[in-house]
Amino acid sequence: MSDSEEDAALERQVKISLVGEPSTGKSMLCTRYLGLQWAGTGVPTQGAEMLLGECSVRPTHPPVPIKLCDIAGNACNTSMLINYLYASDIIILTYDVTNLQSFESLRVWLNNIKNIFAESDAQPVLAMFGNKCDLEHQRAVRLGCAQAFAEENNLISFTGSARTGENVNSLMIILVSQVLGIPVNRSLLNNTVIKAELAPHKKNYNLERNKSIHPNVPLQTTNTTDKNRKDSDNSRDAPEKKESVRKSNKKALKELRKKASSTVCSVQ
Repeated sequence: MSDSEEDAALERQVKISLVGEPSTGKSMLCTRYLGLQWAGTGVPTQGAEMLLGECSVRPTHPPVPIKLCDIAGNACNTSMLINYLYASDIIILTYDVTNLQSFESLRVWLNNIKNIFAESDAQPVLAMFGNKCDLEHQRAVRLGCAQAFAEENNLISFTGSARTGENVNSLMIILVSQVLGIPVNRSLLNNTVIKAELAPHKKNYNLERNKSIHPNVPLQTTNTTDKNRKDSDNSRDAPEKKESVRKSNKKALKELRKKASSTVCSVQ
């Protein structure tokens, strides 16, 4: 792709639709990426909700405008699903790693999606996101099963947590880059994990979250620098905490890979 073609691609709006069973965290995933305050009421999404945002895929180029379509979990077998998915560039099938039924239902969602786009010239990029990995001790969906399902259906597979922000930025950057047909800029990938219980004040937690994830802030500046740490008197021990979280996550992932290699997928 030439520079002029890439510039033209970066100016288009990308529609991202999120589907999956109720309570899989689709709404939190949207608000987490946009850096908005999560005000969960316990009431499931009705119909579909549209949110506008941006995705930085090039350090020297303005962010790409995106439209997030949060589709209700009960819309799977309704006649409105085709309207909600209209003109989608990306469809993310979301499941809860602690809820096996939410994973098994993805096959129904996927079949409906394929039927809707069967005769369409423009095929959306299909991805799968295993949410709530911060509750790893409650995992009900085996990694081997999820990987097998993704390979069987040519899905780009991710796992992470909308609650902590793990892999949320990477999810969007990688998928948007693929839709635009440009290489992924690895320097922009940021998997900052936010631990709510470590924040001494709610105000400080919201500020750190917005700095880390809000798409209006270039992603290459999301990593905490020495200057940013000096700006806050209450964050002197932040590097040690982040390093501790990083080591803990790395150790857990190694253990999970060992377990996954010996698991047997029984999902039909």
